[in-house]
Amino acid sequence: MINFKVGIMGAGKIAGVIADTLKDLDAFEAYAIASRDTEKAEAFAKEHGVTKYYGSYEELVADPDVELIYIATPHSHHAEHAKLCLNAGKPVLVEKAFSYNAATTEEVLNLAKEKNLFCGEAMWIRFMPMYRLMAEYIQKGAIGRVNNITCSLGYSLLKEERLTKPELAGGALLDLGVYPLNLISMIYGGEPPMIGSTCAKLDTGVDAQEALQISYKGGRCANAFVTMMYQPDNNAKIYGDRGYIEIDNINCPETFRIYNQDHKLVLETKKPDKQTTGYEFEFIAARDAIIVGQTECPEMPHAETLRIMQICDSLRNTWQIKYPME
Repeated sequence: MINFKVGIMGAGKIAGVIADTLKDLDAFEAYAIASRDTEKAEAFAKEHGVTKYYGSYEELVADPDVELIYIATPHSHHAEHAKLCLNAGKPVLVEKAFSYNAATTEEVLNLAKEKNLFCGEAMWIRFMPMYRLMAEYIQKGAIGRVNNITCSLGYSLLKEERLTKPELAGGALLDLGVYPLNLISMIYGGEPPMIGSTCAKLDTGVDAQEALQISYKGGRCANAFVTMMYQPDNNAKIYGDRGYIEIDNINCPETFRIYNQDHKLVLETKKPDKQTTGYEFEFIAARDAIIVGQTECPEMPHAETLRIMQICDSLRNTWQIKYPME
């Protein structure tokens, strides 16, 4: 079987995880790595078993053998680099958050449509079998009508320079907050929510942690807490009128449990043994979409990418957080 050749733009931590994921994924190849620093690219290629390395992003997009480019640069540069790829005729999978605001997101999505090229957001929870299975149980009425969702997500990330700098579109919202927003949207759908929030900022001006209170028509609501100052339990609960679901680690579910309204355990499902890092599913979906000529994945359509970014814009506007490039 011929391997599907993936190029990686940016040689940071997440790029290493992606390269190792692709190395262990059947019918895929971590084919090329590009960095602005040739020595860094070479060292990355040797460490992660990548076939080729480039000292510029322009060289990567010019490689005729690259079939998909994964963008692993800071949030502030996602849109610029996605356009570079698309204008060179290369499909792209963009690390979340897709960009730093809705305007640049829309520009990239429109360009992908114009070029008839695949463009997707690597929001991995949208592709994970665990979440897709859980969604099926909810749709089949396992806990009845969902009325409330509560979740928290956080890590100790204050030493990550890219997250503390406004010029790199830092802050907890774009790095972490997009996960609970996507989880809530996966369950409630695309209905426009009303959102109340509180935000605590670092001295640099970016958001360090926030609490979101989200309400929908029909009395439905959700609460999310996000922080980059420490690690909370990172769990979630989804409450219906006939029971509830507990999720261990919403960022990469280890287990979910379904209880009835008498708090008795009905079902427990653990992460499948065949799952490696969890990133593999987004690449399989992207490849399959490219093969059949689709410009987006049904798991994470363009409309959802744009809608989540619009919500983030609205929140930052409320908190009076504006990036220098805006």
